[in-house]
Amino acid sequence: MNKIHRLPPPACLDNQIQISKNKKIQFYENLWDNNGKIQPRWNTTCKKGGKVSKIRQTLLEMSNEACVYCGIKIDNTDMDVDHFLPSSQFPYLAYCWDNLLPSCKRCNQNSKSSFFPKSLTGTKIVENILSEKFQYDLIYDKAHILKFIAKNDRLIEPTFDNPEEHLEFNPEFYFYESKTKIGDFTIRQFFSQKEVAEDWEGLSKFIKSLIVNSQDEQAALNMVKSYIQLQGKEYVCLKFYQYWLKEKQEGRIDRA
Repeated sequence: MNKIHRLPPPACLDNQIQISKNKKIQFYENLWDNNGKIQPRWNTTCKKGGKVSKIRQTLLEMSNEACVYCGIKIDNTDMDVDHFLPSSQFPYLAYCWDNLLPSCKRCNQNSKSSFFPKSLTGTKIVENILSEKFQYDLIYDKAHILKFIAKNDRLIEPTFDNPEEHLEFNPEFYFYESKTKIGDFTIRQFFSQKEVAEDWEGLSKFIKSLIVNSQDEQAALNMVKSYIQLQGKEYVCLKFYQYWLKEKQEGRIDRA
């Protein structure tokens, strides 16, 4: 799981731009559609003549077109806009840039689903631009919420946390070991399924074969990077590469 650098918001979600701020307030005042569902304006607005929302484009750019959770390569068709604090529980963060992440559909819809920290149960959180519009329990302050209120019962937020402070990947047996409580929650939601381990086992064998059969380290690394460019999974791929390279250098694998 990679650390992700959060990019500045696209103009349409920038609370520092008055016209955008006013528009966002209008969005929140007209939040639900006729079926009682939150209107997915992260998909439908901010296009400026293009086919794809600038919100989605910026999220993809932010993660180098990869799911921030499992790392698989995604494009606009494959991507879900994940609300780290789910909009089902926190509707007045639906268009909050700092609450949006690019995710594959499997991680967002199946693995994470509507998970949220139980420490926030029943708490009405609003963006600061809504403080004079709606009643609230808490104005959204990401650092305060993640560091102090939900510090022990949440998932890793890869644009806020350094995942390596909470998780350690074991390339020999292809699983994550937890260092913290939020590491535990993250493993449980995303990395505890049998199919994940099976996928990593296959990937480990593939990278091992590249290293065993390559003439030099750089050639093997180039092939791993080519795989990452096509399929993603950068973090675990590089961990497998480092592990098997060391095994080869220390004479613990051969060309079998």
